Amino acid sequence: MNSSNDGATWWQAALMICGQTKAEQRNLRSVWIWSLIWAASLLAVAAWLPHLEGPFAWLPALLPAALSIPVLLSHVRFIREADEFMRKVQLDGIAIGFATGSFFCMGYFMLELVGAPRLPIVIAVVPLVLGWAIGSFFVAYRHR
Repeated sequence: MNSSNDGATWWQAALMICGQTKAEQRNLRSVWIWSLIWAASLLAVAAWLPHLEGPFAWLPALLPAALSIPVLLSHVRFIREADEFMRKVQLDGIAIGFATGSFFCMGYFMLELVGAPRLPIVIAVVPLVLGWAIGSFFVAYRHR
């Protein structure tokens, strides 16, 4: 993996901070911008919804779902146009994140059956994201 200043280091690739090519850097910028817009909308709507009543509360509640579409599309474009190393790191990281999240959800469901407290479904995001981040980091480190 390139360690000079003109491209990404293995850990920058794993954390999606910098790409090897100009196209990767442009696509990463798009992923980050859309992700930040989505996250801001999620926080804003979550803070605003408790103050709304009636049928119109559904409209702002749909905003984060609508903004997740450009996030998804920018991420797909990034993966499709990435070089082999970045694609391997990200796809392996996504696979590890999916497995981590799946095992957590199924495993915790069994614990709930024997008395563990119920968790909100949004908690499933934590093992998904951590699995992706840690998996991407290890894959990139192994192939540096």
